[in-house]
Amino acid sequence: MKRALFFPLLIALACLGSIPAGAQTTEPLLSWDELRALNNEISGELAQDYIRDISRFHRLQPSRGYTLAAEWVAEKAKKLGFSDVRIEKYPADGKTTYFMYDSVPAWDVEFAELWIVEPKEEKLTSFEEIPLSVAIGSSNCDQKGDLVFVGDGTAPQDYEKVEVKGKVVLATGPIGSVAGLAVDRFGALGVVTVNQRFADDEPDNIGSLRINTNAPSFGFGLSHRRGNELKDRILRGEKLTVRAKVKAETHPYFYENVIATIPGTDLAAEEVILTAHLCHNKPGANDNASGSACLLEVGRALRRLSDEGKLPKPKRTIRFLWVPEMSGSIAYVARHPEVSGQAIAGLNLDMVGQYLNDNNSTFFLHLTPHSRPHFINDLLINLTEFVTENNVQALMSEPAFAVHSLSGSRDAFRSRIMGYTGGSDQVIFNDGLIAVPFAFFLVWPDRYYHTSGDQPEKCDPTQLKRSSLLAAAATVFLMDDSPERARRLAGESASRAEARMAGELRRGFDLIGKSEAGGVHGAYKEAVNWLNRALEHEGAGLGSLRNYSAGDKNVDAYIGETTVRFKEEQPLRLKDLERYYSLTCRDRNIPPQKLSLTEEEKRAARIIPRRDAGLKGPVGRGYLREKLKDSAESFNLPIFRQNGLVTYEILNFTDGKNSLLDIRNAVSAEFEPLPLQWVEDYIRLLARAGIVIVEK
Repeated sequence: MKRALFFPLLIALACLGSIPAGAQTTEPLLSWDELRALNNEISGELAQDYIRDISRFHRLQPSRGYTLAAEWVAEKAKKLGFSDVRIEKYPADGKTTYFMYDSVPAWDVEFAELWIVEPKEEKLTSFEEIPLSVAIGSSNCDQKGDLVFVGDGTAPQDYEKVEVKGKVVLATGPIGSVAGLAVDRFGALGVVTVNQRFADDEPDNIGSLRINTNAPSFGFGLSHRRGNELKDRILRGEKLTVRAKVKAETHPYFYENVIATIPGTDLAAEEVILTAHLCHNKPGANDNASGSACLLEVGRALRRLSDEGKLPKPKRTIRFLWVPEMSGSIAYVARHPEVSGQAIAGLNLDMVGQYLNDNNSTFFLHLTPHSRPHFINDLLINLTEFVTENNVQALMSEPAFAVHSLSGSRDAFRSRIMGYTGGSDQVIFNDGLIAVPFAFFLVWPDRYYHTSGDQPEKCDPTQLKRSSLLAAAATVFLMDDSPERARRLAGESASRAEARMAGELRRGFDLIGKSEAGGVHGAYKEAVNWLNRALEHEGAGLGSLRNYSAGDKNVDAYIGETTVRFKEEQPLRLKDLERYYSLTCRDRNIPPQKLSLTEEEKRAARIIPRRDAGLKGPVGRGYLREKLKDSAESFNLPIFRQNGLVTYEILNFTDGKNSLLDIRNAVSAEFEPLPLQWVEDYIRLLARAGIVIVEK
């Protein structure tokens, strides 16, 4: 650096240092005393200890191994001071259904090993050492055969020069695709696959496996390093004979939810729900012993702090659910339909513990879907932004609220706030007929996802503490009915709502501005829809805060007044959009047009579909195929080429109030513009399956 530039820069830095460190940071919706109490009490080390215990069990759903894990969690919850701890069981026999979900029987393994027996004995893997290396669904067997390499093994041409009948196939492709050809079509005894997931960086990991063949068969998985060694030996001409021995049982069993509470006081009938799925292969540390461990740590900390008077006693009941993923949640709702009226909101924790820097990962807060607007979104946005801002190192500034564990990393807290996503239990609760607003914590990507490398030491005590603290802080807010909290969040939500509506206006400008001449009018019409839907969505989200505080109606009045103001200001936003549309028309040398409904839209506005109230939960392709067995062509609908969140929300917006046109407009505002015909075709497909009723 040149000396002439040094002193001016030093002066500039000194001036920067005189700016208050927290001047531009988010002010948290909880008090600093409450947040400090949580930060002092919550332990990432204890959460990691829970992970070590949970990850000892092979927790397939359903299975005897899962039962052992559930019993451990229940016993631990009792010791930590949770109330009403129990394990609730639901039949899982392949016959019982939960709304549109078929149960599946258990698959339990007593013994499984894979050996090379010729030219000399050499153990390749065993269930006892690496349970994940045995493919779920493998049949009882004691088979011996030559090991032959078929390359990827997922196409018929892979078998043209190799005879596999009566032999064991070694392949690099996905085991399900390989087995369908090798076993069912070409007569192989079983399949051994070579792990390809992060193979260069993690050559000794094995990925999870599942086999489903018509003929009895078996499947094993090997690491990339071990599998390549065998492949090379075979390609050099060495004859390898292997023996697979499996003692397994497929049998009726049950799903099991561990349920516990911290009872509420004045509003005990209302509930805040925290969920984490307990299932998955051993070790399954981050996925999802981490979420399960965080629930234990959140409950332990809240219980102790409230008992010591450092936090208020919860007015609303806090309910904790450790479930087999998806199946446990839908079974719970089936047995407890009252959850729809009792639960004010919920939070799902799934894969929340891994090191951010080591995995190039980010902490994601996923909000509720547009069909389920709720104040929990702005509450969690506020808390996440606050923790993020105070856990990155800024120039000339020290964080005011660092969240670090005693032995964990000092990774910067990289976070991102995103719209709704599926893939875990929030999918069940956000369903339109269940109607519990559920947000979702996730750390992604995870290089050890569904592999034997997902070990407890891969979880960072600091990240476990941050995830637990955010969940606990949100719960402290939700469990209360403080007028002060309601007032603070009302102002927070109102200001954020205005910013989001301004964002929708900018989104509309972008859509119009990039449109070619022939698409400008359609883009303008779509942008108007986005603004109108944003007004409706933000009003509903703000309105969900009504009655949060039973003792203060002033906040309710403020919410009403603010919603009226949003509506009064809407013509100004629409006018801004119209002016930009006119400007774009002049630029494209085309005349502007008045907005109007097409005949197709007028017809769709008169059709109001509704759901069969007895079929709660999201609908899967499997259920549709079962109901429409003679209509394979139905699954060629264009809507199926969209993200599955689109069809999820189409069903959610089908509430007996929205017309076909309303549904199309709502989903198009949440995602991207969709042809009305696509939406109608999908709803009529659901009607043929008996899921939706469309009055003629």
